[in-house]
Amino acid sequence: MEEFLTSNASAIFAIFGAILGSLVTGFLSYLSKTKEAKLRITEKVLDRKLDAHESLINLVGLIRSMVLLGGEDDKNELKRCPLIMNSKENMNDFLDQFMSVQNNHDRWLSSEIKREISFFLDYFINLNECSRDATDEGLQAAGVLIRKDFIDISLRIENSAHVFFNKDLLKLKYKTDRDWHKHSKEKTLEGLNKTEFFKNKQKIMSMLNGRI
Repeated sequence: MEEFLTSNASAIFAIFGAILGSLVTGFLSYLSKTKEAKLRITEKVLDRKLDAHESLINLVGLIRSMVLLGGEDDKNELKRCPLIMNSKENMNDFLDQFMSVQNNHDRWLSSEIKREISFFLDYFINLNECSRDATDEGLQAAGVLIRKDFIDISLRIENSAHVFFNKDLLKLKYKTDRDWHKHSKEKTLEGLNKTEFFKNKQKIMSMLNGRI
């Protein structure tokens, strides 16, 4: 046996080297394919996330868009109201668009963004309910008074969205976020009570109902 090994050492080492080389090559090939598969998945997820955040940014631009109504307000500034509140049709169209973005892209957004979206939805549903019987003129008058709310809330959503562009996208962070999607009830009520709408609710209700 020893004589056999000695006389065939070169062949044995060659076979052993071939087997080892094959194993190493296979292992490296497996690692390469696994890495490529992970990169493809990461790319697809990031594409979905990017599309979701771009849709959200476009929606934010709509939230803070204003229209001139002519004249000045009580602060001697040009009288403006949110485009969304220029008419009841605009409000209904916006709510449909907002719900579409939320339903189609919610899973790809961070929990922080979803909490800000939920806060705005709580705000807007309250406003929409109070505006059920309002005329376009009543909506515009109320919109002048609460336009700051639309600017402030849109900025909060936009700032949360830019965390993705500034951090997650550059770091190729592809994992989805499954934390709770709403602020606590106490924090939500605290935030709502700081808005111009809730601070001036009686006056705004009178505007919406045509009593002012």
